[in-house]
Amino acid sequence: MSKLTLDGFFSYCKQIAEHIQLGERMASLSGQGTPKLTSAVGNLYYDSILPYREDANAQTREFLARVVDVLLDYVQQVNDRNEKILEFKMPEEMQKTLDLALHDEPLPLKQLLEDCKSALKHQVKTGHPHFFNQLSCGLDIISLAGEWLTAAANTNMFTYEIAPVFILMENVVLEKMRSMIGWKTGDSILAPGGSVSNLYAFLAARHHKFPQYKEKGLTSIPGHLVMYTSDQCHYSVKSCASVCGLGTDYCICVPSDEHGRMIPSELERLVRYHKDRGNVPFFVNATSGTTVLGAFDPLMEIADICQKYDMWMHVDAAWGGGLLFSKKYRHPRLTGIERADSVTWNPHKLMGTLLQCSTVHFKYEFVDVRKGESGVICIEVCGFEILKK
Repeated sequence: MSKLTLDGFFSYCKQIAEHIQLGERMASLSGQGTPKLTSAVGNLYYDSILPYREDANAQTREFLARVVDVLLDYVQQVNDRNEKILEFKMPEEMQKTLDLALHDEPLPLKQLLEDCKSALKHQVKTGHPHFFNQLSCGLDIISLAGEWLTAAANTNMFTYEIAPVFILMENVVLEKMRSMIGWKTGDSILAPGGSVSNLYAFLAARHHKFPQYKEKGLTSIPGHLVMYTSDQCHYSVKSCASVCGLGTDYCICVPSDEHGRMIPSELERLVRYHKDRGNVPFFVNATSGTTVLGAFDPLMEIADICQKYDMWMHVDAAWGGGLLFSKKYRHPRLTGIERADSVTWNPHKLMGTLLQCSTVHFKYEFVDVRKGESGVICIEVCGFEILKK
């Protein structure tokens, strides 16, 4: 057999092998096959792959590739209208179905792969076209890929030193979001959920209005602080009053109209009521997209009142903030948001990114970088020291 013939033969064999591999992969994705490990890898344990064994690249790749197959099968099921959203079982029955025992000995890789399948089999398919519960907006594939990437990087966002690319990405994205709000300057931060974002806004407001509070506490303020919010607001706003020592009695719920929107005249009446009694109104939370009715408070009128009485205006646009992208719906719903002092905005809601993705934005630059006599650089945010180097 000539060399040309041998080359052609080997090329033909390679094509057949590639078609077989493609067929196996397509069968897996179509539900006709089940991702499995070879026995040589399936019987291994965690300490037989990276990083515990430097010569285990092939075994590690096979294990992770089969895990990815399981995930891709699930992604396909999530987007299949003929699939059920959930195979519901009562807790007692679910515990019998799954092996949830914490064993003293490690499990082989093949069992871990089976457990991955079982976990997804009994999971609510929140990205399903027929899933209409709150918060979830489908399963965005690009966002999913980003989640895998950040999980593989396995780093935090504390400093540029530890996450140079991610820090630069964060700055660019948050600056763009602030510009969409209508600000040319300011600061922003990613937070673990809208509740914490609202808490950050409250703390920033208190520090901005009363910088002496950090050292002197409540006794440095002449009168009791009072905050205001709609009676349709998210529960986290009232939690701020409890967590930060204000007291829930001083978180005043302003009546809303028949559409669930805060009534500005009622806000001003309540502000004047507390001022007349020696209290210190300082913080107003306006909601852009209430939890139950999806109402948008009238931001322009609220901003006028905040300006008149020198109060901090925060907008909880956790899910309504996504309307900033819409030329059709931004106005009048978000008209006046640029007059706010801070804004909570959750991309994991109306924008459809994966849970959790929450941001809080400030009109002012709160980062204070100081160099002491010893040469130590201290970085403070809202009066709280976060880094020394």
